[in-house]
Amino acid sequence: MSEHVLQVEGLVAGYGRQPVLHGLNLQVGIGDTLGLIGPNGHGKTTLFRAISGLIPVWRGTVRFFGDDITRLPTPSIAARGLVHVPQGNHLFPDMTVLENLHLGAYAPRPRKAWRSTLEEVFALFPRLEERKSQRCRTLSGGERQMVSIGCGLMGQPKLLILDEPTLGLSPRLKGELRDAIGEIIASGTQLIIVEQDPEFLRKLTTRQVFVEEGLARNDFVSGSLEHSKIMEMYFGMD
Repeated sequence: MSEHVLQVEGLVAGYGRQPVLHGLNLQVGIGDTLGLIGPNGHGKTTLFRAISGLIPVWRGTVRFFGDDITRLPTPSIAARGLVHVPQGNHLFPDMTVLENLHLGAYAPRPRKAWRSTLEEVFALFPRLEERKSQRCRTLSGGERQMVSIGCGLMGQPKLLILDEPTLGLSPRLKGELRDAIGEIIASGTQLIIVEQDPEFLRKLTTRQVFVEEGLARNDFVSGSLEHSKIMEMYFGMD
């Protein structure tokens, strides 16, 4: 078995004829929780889309537990346990919370255990159980984000990718979501998280990678001296 959950080597991808990733390398070891930081528009979301098959990889390879998944379609990648919760609201607004969550368990393996997984999601997000018959378009922004993460968990991920999960949320809801993500990590699910708040990532992740101009520029341990220097350099923080 591979010692890495995810290996990204020399990844080049983009839109139209314009590359956004320029040979990016990234590794997630078993037991890692990885945080990605960096300026907007420098490739973090594009990286996630390429890893999960939403856009084609022009060059390079993506390996998941040692298997080459570079050219696999998105449903096949998700069925293997690499689940991507994208930035923003991508729910079916006129379907209920429960219906959206059911869709997260579409693949054969999670479909067999959807009832027990649903109980786990409701235990993590009790508000979703209260609103399970409510249409998603009537939910608050924080509740919709809970549903999005819940849909990802319904797929029984071996690696869960969260792209800016707290975007636009109030400090209170952001704190609630941080606690829930901490519980997901404690349960043994490995995560990659993009977040603009370095402190949010420091408390949750074992490593952080700075992505700039389509490359992984720095890789450092959360809370290390190098981490403090990078925060000061890029974010003006001590």
